[in-house]
Amino acid sequence: MSPLTLSARPRNGALLATLAAAACLGPLAAAPAAAAPAHQAPAALHAAAVAATRADHALVASAHALRRCERVHPRRCAPRRRALQRAGRRLAADQRRLARLARSGVTARAAAVVAAPKLTVSGQTLTWTKVNSSSSYVFVRKVPGLADQYSIVNGTSTTPPAVPGKTVQFSVRANVSGSSWAAQVSIAYPTAPPPVSTTTAPTLTVSGQTLDWQAIGGVTGYVLAATVSGQATQYSVVGGTSATPAAVPGQTVTYSLRTDVDGSSWSTPVSISYPAPAPAPAPAPAPSAGLQTGVVAGSALSWELPFVQQLGAHTARMEFSIDTSASSMASVIDAYARAGIRPLLLATYSGLPTTAEAQNLASWAAAYGPGGTFWAGKSYPANTAVTDIEFGNETSYSYQFSDNSTSTYAARAQTYALRAKDAATAIAAANPKVGLLIQGDNAQQGTAWVANMFKAVPNLGSYAAGWTIHPYGPNWATRMDSTVSSTQAAGSPDRPLWVTEDGLSTDNGRCLSDNYGWEKCMTYSEAATTLHSVLTGMESRYGSRLGAFYLYEGHDLYASGTQSGREAYFGALQLSKAPKGAYTTEVMNDLAAGS
Repeated sequence: MSPLTLSARPRNGALLATLAAAACLGPLAAAPAAAAPAHQAPAALHAAAVAATRADHALVASAHALRRCERVHPRRCAPRRRALQRAGRRLAADQRRLARLARSGVTARAAAVVAAPKLTVSGQTLTWTKVNSSSSYVFVRKVPGLADQYSIVNGTSTTPPAVPGKTVQFSVRANVSGSSWAAQVSIAYPTAPPPVSTTTAPTLTVSGQTLDWQAIGGVTGYVLAATVSGQATQYSVVGGTSATPAAVPGQTVTYSLRTDVDGSSWSTPVSISYPAPAPAPAPAPAPSAGLQTGVVAGSALSWELPFVQQLGAHTARMEFSIDTSASSMASVIDAYARAGIRPLLLATYSGLPTTAEAQNLASWAAAYGPGGTFWAGKSYPANTAVTDIEFGNETSYSYQFSDNSTSTYAARAQTYALRAKDAATAIAAANPKVGLLIQGDNAQQGTAWVANMFKAVPNLGSYAAGWTIHPYGPNWATRMDSTVSSTQAAGSPDRPLWVTEDGLSTDNGRCLSDNYGWEKCMTYSEAATTLHSVLTGMESRYGSRLGAFYLYEGHDLYASGTQSGREAYFGALQLSKAPKGAYTTEVMNDLAAGS
């Protein structure tokens, strides 16, 4: 029979708890319909086992859904990524509860101690004698380096997933209060034979900052868990047999991996200690002139306009698919322009764009740039014509692609640069008053993104009107300095830094899941102070090199108090359009001061 498994909290601290807790061994056999005599499983323990099985299935289903989304609509996968985080946390919590109940026995102590089963091993199968008339047993599995993993087994045998190269200990007792544990037995799993079962734990190794593992059967998808001490575990889906996660400077990150198959086991955790970056000297400050401050508008652009207007923004970042025809954008551009809001056009794509798609941006520039065909014979407020087009959103980030190996990542940066050159050349021919903003965000693998862009297009800086970056969190200076130093090292002339997304998540002191390293329980007043500090710090550090700052985003995605995820509360306004106190005031002051 197959056991249902949940991990207990590990003895070596909270860091491995969430990673280990998700190790589930298989489906649960049918539970009794109602509470019954002592030889049957206590109702609370069975309920915990059922919940853990469902949570394991939800994690795998979420991973599959995210992989499908990233193949088809990578730009629209944020809800899927949030669902994966929720599923991982739910599984960890349900498994901790199952382990706690399994250890405690759940019900009151029995009048007499029930004898222990006799546990034996045959190959990789465990068998035990039946105790009295019990048909349900509590099973524990002890993998070195992981938390003890408890499960409910209906029957008197089970074959747990293999853990290659590890000696695993097991014990079992009747699922009756007061029953005794069997003497422990162990199985030493060999390392040489290739694993076959799709639920087998991968063997995870580290080489530098790259994670490697062997393929498990015919599985092509895996769930990767990454934990930094004191922060919530982050889950992602990866393909192939290697991954290079984004570096977390100055932190030790613990990783574990499982197949995206129901009931699969987590690998033994491994860790990568990322060096703290050497503090870069501050660029010589220069007077800030003409800093653009705007708001990121959401996907429903017409619906978003009243929020942008309420905040008093002069410009808004507006997303369109790169293959969108210029004519189909007219009604939205018209509405924003009449409101005195200049669009920053963001061109997005799935995967990487083609040459034809890149060149399509010339039609946007011809129509909506200064002196463009759209404005002929019309009267609009001054300075509402499009002056810049942003080429892609976070293409240098690992979440958009399942394969982030060193070679694939380098090829992606090189192809991106070639398409950026195609776009910039076409735009310059159509309307030289419109510039192309190119991604200079070294999101992972050190400075590999910028270095490989310039490897493909050595004079890429001459095509860029600015370098875009999303430096969320208190390490913004390190991120932005990396863009400055790596583009200078490539021989590029100085180009403005365009922060086209940055912001803070706050629900007025209510604790959220994360805040990119900022305080997770930030009040509106604290958010106002922090935003002011960030903006003034950027202006002081980069001077006129800072070209723009766009706040993510205009409004919260959910009503106050209804969600715990950070993505719900990045708004300058509440979902109801109500202000967020001092934070809204700070945002409006910053927008009013910008161009």
